[in-house]
Amino acid sequence: MLGMGKKKMKVQCQQGLSLIFLIMLIGCNQVKRPDNLRPKISCVNAPEDIVTLGANFIAEELKTRSEGKIEPKVFHSGMLSGGKGMAEIEMCQQGSIEIHVTTTAYLANMVSRASVFSLPFLFRDIEQITGLAKSQSAVLDSINKELNEKKLHIIAWWPRGFRQLTNSRRPVRMLEDLKGLTLRVMNNALFVDNLNAMGANPVPMAFGEIYNALQLKTIDGQENAEDVIFNSRLYEVQKFMTIWDYSTDLEVVIVNLKWWNDLSDDNRTLIQNVADASTLYQEELLKKNTEELRIKIAESGVQIYYLPEDEKEALRKAVQPVWDRYEKVFKKPFLDAFLSEVNNY
Repeated sequence: MLGMGKKKMKVQCQQGLSLIFLIMLIGCNQVKRPDNLRPKISCVNAPEDIVTLGANFIAEELKTRSEGKIEPKVFHSGMLSGGKGMAEIEMCQQGSIEIHVTTTAYLANMVSRASVFSLPFLFRDIEQITGLAKSQSAVLDSINKELNEKKLHIIAWWPRGFRQLTNSRRPVRMLEDLKGLTLRVMNNALFVDNLNAMGANPVPMAFGEIYNALQLKTIDGQENAEDVIFNSRLYEVQKFMTIWDYSTDLEVVIVNLKWWNDLSDDNRTLIQNVADASTLYQEELLKKNTEELRIKIAESGVQIYYLPEDEKEALRKAVQPVWDRYEKVFKKPFLDAFLSEVNNY
């Protein structure tokens, strides 16, 4: 009987220790729950670029509104990837970066429909772009749902300026002037197709390689928004710039989906509120920068030419095959729904 009593006491002791261990484990998990967050926010853009300024805005607002409980650190200029935009998306996907700001043009390598924003001569003006970015768009939501399957989630859509053309060989005043120019584009099939249709020689290239390639004349030129051209100092190695408003892409603030889902409800709501505010912040920066930076680029010695509407019409005709092709890629119902939303603004 004494042996039985000792055995019973041993079992009870083991059960008690197991219960204590379980309580400690739960307690540890509660301690580890991200009440004090130090997320990384990354982008490949230069420090003065409006994308980096937007990332800084998110970091500062989160720190202020959380009273220091959330303290992000911004890594600009592709510090975490050597300037490779796709690599940082993949790092966010894997969870080594919690928040990343990228472009729909890169994102399209994961969700092909994200390229729809870059169809040539799609948008009338910047106001139309910003209207869509701020909208509660069913099409934008459908793209985000596809991205969720890739372990990523979009918390903000930012308007971006039109991609203007620069080169070192000659002024581009008409369709014929594009023929034979070797121009850098992002690693995105639609951008390649756009410039091929207009007679140029597009070369996909990582953002961090552009300046040296222009300097060494490996390429003749490139296309980017004014803030990228100015803040990445591309004007130093270019002679000519054409304002043609031919295409754009939206910037997106993406988060690692698991990290996002593991946040407390309060933290998730706070981060989403800041992300919403960042879209309005970006809109104001974009409007302010577009005109001011054109003046600064011109003052640097770059010759700027504004393409008139009649020449744009010739370009629109040249890229019609691109529209025909991507109607099949995106599927007509999706494209029709998207164009209907765009035309609301």
